[in-house]
Amino acid sequence: MIETSSSGGYHMVVKFSRRRPGQEPAREDAATVNSLPPVSQRLLDKHAARVLSPSDAVAAAGWPAPRATVYRTGVLLIPADIVNNREVFAVIQRILARIGLEAVVPGQGGDTKRPFQLDTLPLPVALRVRAEAPPTVVDSWTALQYLRAATAGKQPELDRKVVTRISVEHLLFTNPTIGGVPWDVSGLSGTPWDVSGISTGASYGRSRTGNRIPVALSATPPPRRDLDPSALARRPVVAVLDTGIAPHPWFDLPDRTNPPPVGGFLAVAPDVQNAILQAQLATGITVPTQLLGDHWDAPSTDEPLIGDIDTDTGHGIFIAGVLRQAAPDVDTLAIRCVHSDGVAYEADVLLALTMLSARVQAAQQNQQPDDMIDVLSLSLGYFDETPADAAYTSQLSDILAELTGLGVVVLAAAGNSATSRRFYPAAFADQPPVSGGGPQVISVGALNPNGSKALFSNEAPWVHAWATGAGVVSTYPTDVRGSSAADHELPDQNRNGLDPDDYTSGFAVWDGTSFAAPLAAAALANALISVAANDSALSLLSVDQTTAVKRAWAALALV
Repeated sequence: MIETSSSGGYHMVVKFSRRRPGQEPAREDAATVNSLPPVSQRLLDKHAARVLSPSDAVAAAGWPAPRATVYRTGVLLIPADIVNNREVFAVIQRILARIGLEAVVPGQGGDTKRPFQLDTLPLPVALRVRAEAPPTVVDSWTALQYLRAATAGKQPELDRKVVTRISVEHLLFTNPTIGGVPWDVSGLSGTPWDVSGISTGASYGRSRTGNRIPVALSATPPPRRDLDPSALARRPVVAVLDTGIAPHPWFDLPDRTNPPPVGGFLAVAPDVQNAILQAQLATGITVPTQLLGDHWDAPSTDEPLIGDIDTDTGHGIFIAGVLRQAAPDVDTLAIRCVHSDGVAYEADVLLALTMLSARVQAAQQNQQPDDMIDVLSLSLGYFDETPADAAYTSQLSDILAELTGLGVVVLAAAGNSATSRRFYPAAFADQPPVSGGGPQVISVGALNPNGSKALFSNEAPWVHAWATGAGVVSTYPTDVRGSSAADHELPDQNRNGLDPDDYTSGFAVWDGTSFAAPLAAAALANALISVAANDSALSLLSVDQTTAVKRAWAALALV
């Protein structure tokens, strides 16, 4: 079914395909299993990360051959119950000592403590060189292979089931950063880069620091209906894990001094933000990048001495604007787990998702509609180093299955690398629904304004929905202005060319499946309102798990 809307002054299209429960996972194209768009060395160094190259990666016998991915070199993700098992953790330390490393349990050696703890939540455990060891390269992938090798033999040192739950910490990327669309992402030129050996041209490229460009829009925010017991008993909540919030009049945010007003379209989650910050402080690793201290999308510029706007500055508030235009009657919960350069740490994402799941469970158990989350929109992802079937056992898969099992509708951007390689979490769309739960993850590809599929969008059988994601106009932080200047300037005549990074107008045009996903999320949120209004048994005031699941399926059937 195709849903069209003219909210906010532009035409939007959303297409949902019908999926069969229990549908078999789609097979990958063998030619794309190692497809990975280029990531600059500067970005890797900034986040103490590395590209895992299958051609030269060390590997333990009896484990799957690795595929290309991006990971933090100084961190292993180890579930809390393993860390807290002294006997098992001592064996892990003994094995790591063989390569001159030791694991630093989060919170040790300082006053910081992890404020939120679940037995199976992966902890970001830092690796460091042992005091007595010779000069050693700190590399979490190599460390993981030694742990895997310890599961071999008739008398293994470690249980394979234990080591299967330990992984490197992946870097997740918002779509414009890891591959984005076919243009150069180094910020040095506007020339197109080649994907899969085919030059795609620069039709989506607009400025040397990204594909967004400031525009003027004469529009007020779409009005919101008042609550009505028969039509809109409660506003559905769409949670967005992204770069956070920034000043814009549409959200009553004149500057960065105060959070969004209570009862407005946009809200934040201080408890989740504080948990992310404390977890980063407790990890025990120092990386040359800013901590995610709060919900504000900052810093705006990548290099203070140059003033170039960071690649993903404004990404979160742009998504909020898409939701405001397409679903003005919902509430948006913005959680910052993505840096303004488009990078997110896997542990931060898992922590945020776990806390959201706990919030939904508490709301359902205590019948607290104000704490409910109905839809989750994710515009980030990564390429996993393991085969598709192995990836289904990951913690990310588990926590998303927990959320969909509670009746939360989860939508994920399909990615912008023009590939069919499985991009997670969107590729989880081919997992069967949780028994008794709501719809599985809905993956969303990007359409051009005319309804054709965007050239940059990933496409595979696991992409089950499509929405406008190219030429999208939405809100952008009003206080962002970079160092780039207009091509032509005649001050004495008060005439200038277009300044490509002056966003004081408060609006921009941008491309990516990043913006298709929230548009599809808006369609589902609107459908939740419709089915609740038409069936009193599915009222939005009823937030128990059974009703939430039924309401989610009814909404999906409506779009």
